[in-house]
Amino acid sequence: MSLSAKQTVIGILGFLFLLSLVFVQYEEVTRRREESGIGEVAIAIPETSRACVDCHAQSTPGIIDHWKSSTHATTGVGCLECHQAHPQDADAFAHYGQTVATIVTPLDCAKCHEQVFHEFTRSHHAAAGDILASLDNFLAETVEGSREKFNPHSPTPGRSMGDSVNGMASANTGCQQCHGSKVALIGSDGKAITVDDLKPDENGRPTNMDAVGRITRRDDGRPHLDSGTWPNTGIGRLNLDGSRGSCSACHSRHDFSPRRARQPENCGKCHLGPDHPQKEIFEESKHGVAYRDLKDRMGLDSKEWVLGKDYSQAPTCATCHMSGNLRNGGRITHDPGERISWTNRPPISLVMDTDINGHVVKTDDPAEREALTVDTWEAKRQRMKDTCMHCHTGSYVDGFYAQYDDFIHLYNEKFAKPGTSIMDALLEQEMLTPTNFDEEIEWTWFYLWHHEGRRARHGASMMAPDYAHWHGMYEVSERFYIELIPQARHLVEEARAAGRTAAADAVETVIEELLARPEHQWFEKDKKDSK
Repeated sequence: MSLSAKQTVIGILGFLFLLSLVFVQYEEVTRRREESGIGEVAIAIPETSRACVDCHAQSTPGIIDHWKSSTHATTGVGCLECHQAHPQDADAFAHYGQTVATIVTPLDCAKCHEQVFHEFTRSHHAAAGDILASLDNFLAETVEGSREKFNPHSPTPGRSMGDSVNGMASANTGCQQCHGSKVALIGSDGKAITVDDLKPDENGRPTNMDAVGRITRRDDGRPHLDSGTWPNTGIGRLNLDGSRGSCSACHSRHDFSPRRARQPENCGKCHLGPDHPQKEIFEESKHGVAYRDLKDRMGLDSKEWVLGKDYSQAPTCATCHMSGNLRNGGRITHDPGERISWTNRPPISLVMDTDINGHVVKTDDPAEREALTVDTWEAKRQRMKDTCMHCHTGSYVDGFYAQYDDFIHLYNEKFAKPGTSIMDALLEQEMLTPTNFDEEIEWTWFYLWHHEGRRARHGASMMAPDYAHWHGMYEVSERFYIELIPQARHLVEEARAAGRTAAADAVETVIEELLARPEHQWFEKDKKDSK
């Protein structure tokens, strides 16, 4: 055989070998995609939504591309299945022969996901919109902004002096984007029309037809949505139909990607920053380190994604708080509070005994607590322990919880309860005005529990030592001893100088009795001995 013939044969054999490798790789990728539930599947466009898909493929192609990658697209759930509205719905409008609404609410999703709807509705996520009446929102609406529009005080080049300043901009753009807005329509009198005005029935239909009649509309029939409240995907959004929440807060609109919802970056939209840095805490923890290293081995595309079956390399937020595992039969929950035994949101941490509505039971009376509690903190803790023990021994988990409980008790007893007593005494003796944040000590106290205190407690709960200590208890203690106590004593001196002796004595007694406790003696003993 000639040299050229040999070279030809070798070339052909090499090509065939390369082709076989490509084929094997294709088969392996296909197999893994099918196992994960993401293999190539046909798009099932329902006839009712075909016109919608064809039109939006031209006008908003990104929406259609996202939808085509969703489970909805493969199971025949199209545009109308979610967006179709009843003619009586407050935000309904005629659109190319159909009655639709822009905003899809949990009540709409409940048509197919009833159990998920009920789990979510009783969760703290669904109640997140209650911040609208909280101290946090007072900061955004009043301290940072203004509840009423006001006129600009000097010209801005390129803008008319007639342009008013929206004092609610900080709340609209900040707080409400996580916690949720109270969605509003614009009325003919220029005032907002909300769920409070519409008074919807159990099906979400408005019962106050006078309010419905005042809704203003665009030329194409669309109702005017208040731009301060929409767009909004806040987790506790207060919807026009009376439902709470936004499923797209976690399950992004149109593709509803399970993979994305399972990753900590999804939670990080809201759970980060100075007062609730859970994402940063997770990243510091051994869990976060493992996740970054082993992310490609965690089967995030898996159809069920059951811990102990589909993966066991590392957890994400969803793993611990929501996702199924082998110990609970793969049960998923959309109530993250089902596995949380302490609530570390308020100034003083509380155990998570919850009532029939999912609210924390706060009464001190044992009989009342037993009567009200339908889910105990012990039961919640056991659910979390069951998750932990996929990767950790029982003794390890018990040891962690002993450390965690000790930490919370220390924070509560040494700083949170004393701080609360001092602030309550100052307010009771009228050394503080009823208005929040108009006195320095109110800022100090807010930083102590709302920022540093939360960081400390969340750091301990997620095994992040730097957040538990340096970003947490170190700053809590510095704020307590070096700022709160001196500021409280200064207010006492001012009251005494003003002749309010009884009030000054009452608050001083509270302060001195607290500091006389053994755990505070280090701060006062040497000062008193030197006098």
